[in-house]
Amino acid sequence: MTTSTLADRLRQPEYTGENRCTPCTVVNVVIAAALSLLLGVAWPPLALVSFALFAGAIYFRGYLIPGTPTLTKTYFPDRVLRWFDKEPTPARVGAAAPAPAAGDDAAEPTGDEVEAGQLDGDGASAAAFDVEAALMDAGALELDDSGDELRLAPAFESAWNDEISRTDEDVARRWLARMTGVDEADVTLESRARSRWVVAMADGTTLGTWESDGALVADVAADAALDGRLDDWDRLTAEQRSALARGVRIYLDRCPTCGGDVRFGSETAESCCRSWEVLAVRCDDCEARLLEVDAESLEPEAA
Repeated sequence: MTTSTLADRLRQPEYTGENRCTPCTVVNVVIAAALSLLLGVAWPPLALVSFALFAGAIYFRGYLIPGTPTLTKTYFPDRVLRWFDKEPTPARVGAAAPAPAAGDDAAEPTGDEVEAGQLDGDGASAAAFDVEAALMDAGALELDDSGDELRLAPAFESAWNDEISRTDEDVARRWLARMTGVDEADVTLESRARSRWVVAMADGTTLGTWESDGALVADVAADAALDGRLDDWDRLTAEQRSALARGVRIYLDRCPTCGGDVRFGSETAESCCRSWEVLAVRCDDCEARLLEVDAESLEPEAA
């Protein structure tokens, strides 16, 4: 048996590589170090030997102690788990604003205003980009009959639905290439079941993350439908355009993938070793997540 074959048999892909849980790994390394020190009391060389064996088990198996996710979820403070959690959040597309790295768990900006980059590119200071106002200026949103709530403008909704029907993976890859300035041939879309996200990559760099294929289709189609509806459209950054598409997505009433009805409600999202409340838009038929927002990010800050 070759070394690579033995390593493959020992390795647990569901707990290693991109699926490795940082908090669980940290806990197991600490436990391994403590056990090795105890063994070293009986015979000092045993400390190094045992730690090497324990570290190998953690590397190949993901963790040393069975039930580690339960231990970390139970005894680690949530704020600590958030620092290390692999669970990503949706990110706007753009070479200047890539998606969060694997360990990031910053809340996705939501609501009417999203911090955006410069509009004119001439060195002016960054300004708050009012997504809601921009969508109203574009004729994508309008007030309903009561004058209190926003809704999709019928003409824009029709154009958006037409674009959704024309959008497939090839169209999405071309859009990502244009938005980020990378070669279309280098763009790949990966569905990561464990982390629950669709991730766009190019040469090992994350371009963006979406809750599902349907969420990506909705954003690509929304961007196409918005094209030219704002006077300064050509001056918007990729991040701002992606923010506009995401702002439209919350008004979905049909799943872009299967055409099923969608529902809006609160859910409990889970990663390897933590759970948190989210507000989610989900398809009733195929259960695809079309939008997810951390509920804590919508809570008003204490004075």
